[in-house]
Amino acid sequence: MTKDMTAGSPAKLLVLFAVPMLIGNMFQQLYSLADTIIIGRTLGVDGLAAIGSVGGVLFFIHGFGIGVTSGLGIVTAQRFGTKNEERIRKSITISVWITLFMTVLITILSVWLAEDILLFMDTPAEIRKEAEAYFLVLMWGSVAIMVFNLLSNILRSLGDSKLPLVILVISSLLNVVLDYVFIVWFSMGVAGAALATVAAQLFASFLCFVYIRKKMAILSFSREDWRMQPGEFSLPLKISLPIGLQASIIAIGSIVLQKSLNGFGPDAVGGYAIAQKLDIMATLPIVSIGIAMATFAAQNYGAGLYSRIWEGARISLLLSFAYSILLGAVLLLFGTDLIRLLFDQNDPSVLAYAHTYFVATASFYLVLTTLIILRYTLQGVGDNAAPTFGGVMEMVARVIVPLGFSGLLGYQAVAFANPVAWVGAAVPMMYAYRQLKRKLTLLEEKRCKEAEGERLVGLSD
Repeated sequence: MTKDMTAGSPAKLLVLFAVPMLIGNMFQQLYSLADTIIIGRTLGVDGLAAIGSVGGVLFFIHGFGIGVTSGLGIVTAQRFGTKNEERIRKSITISVWITLFMTVLITILSVWLAEDILLFMDTPAEIRKEAEAYFLVLMWGSVAIMVFNLLSNILRSLGDSKLPLVILVISSLLNVVLDYVFIVWFSMGVAGAALATVAAQLFASFLCFVYIRKKMAILSFSREDWRMQPGEFSLPLKISLPIGLQASIIAIGSIVLQKSLNGFGPDAVGGYAIAQKLDIMATLPIVSIGIAMATFAAQNYGAGLYSRIWEGARISLLLSFAYSILLGAVLLLFGTDLIRLLFDQNDPSVLAYAHTYFVATASFYLVLTTLIILRYTLQGVGDNAAPTFGGVMEMVARVIVPLGFSGLLGYQAVAFANPVAWVGAAVPMMYAYRQLKRKLTLLEEKRCKEAEGERLVGLSD
């Protein structure tokens, strides 16, 4: 089922699109949380630290691929706004070829360089073996992760956020079951957690493929749709590669941050990793509204309905601001209690590191909200200059703050690196959004005047 977002109440469309996606994303994070809970209770802090120690590198590698598939979805959404079915199908087949080539390249390079990457990251010796096992399983399974994200983004670009929700619920429940089977029954350690993730993503990809093949008439592909001409790749790559690079640029800073964090030992890595899991889950509503805004902006941009974009962005910001204020208060007051409850973690050192993380991040959620909504809006209309520059600013902050201030502030420098990065990225996003709004508003007014002039001429004739 497709959904046209170029007509109707922007608030209603955004909420109805975002809510299923939010529920799906929550279930998607469930398996990540299940990893943490099961590993924390069975393998202890070292198991958590092994997973957390490669988080930055995984963000760099998979973040690039997921960013590219997100950009490819934006191209499809823009073409859906034009109502041209042939161009929609061609956009999707090009997306498939790009994703497959990218995934093969990612897998080969990451597996080949795995040991060197962990050494570069200063991964503590006592957790290095487990960290490498976790990393390698996820890298070999990259094809499942990338294909699922591509197919989900295709469905969302056509306005269907409900089916990805259903599939995410199914795959996440499967992942939780497989976590327990591989880690507890088969004693596979952290590698079992990675294998459970890959298996669940592979199953989700299969479900998406079957649905698209059997239920979406608009995507009945012919042999001609799969024939590629070199020039057809230029626009999808122009939009998708910068989004992938934005994620990787941001991740470079995260890698440096993780490298600094690893130097504080397993307790710091474990406390940071646990708090970050809760932080990611807690901010999913904001991210879901942002993704909905990207699809909304892309379809309305393709249809030339620019004023609807600004109304959608305004509503998205108001909803996200209200939520972020409530969220920040909850994590500041009850964050460590949630960690005790969910992770059965009572180590004072680990809890102290986690609390410091919450104090740093929760205080800047309004900034994060502004960054997310405006970034997705700009990406939706194909403007990648400001998001890319913002990504560079995030990278710089995540490099300078931990490296430059860890000696003076200790772990607090690591904890506050992300909030400083958000501030650095939000400023260019606000400026670019204002300039884009001014430009497209003038263009829309000019077009309306021309249409009115043509109408009057027609009446006089």
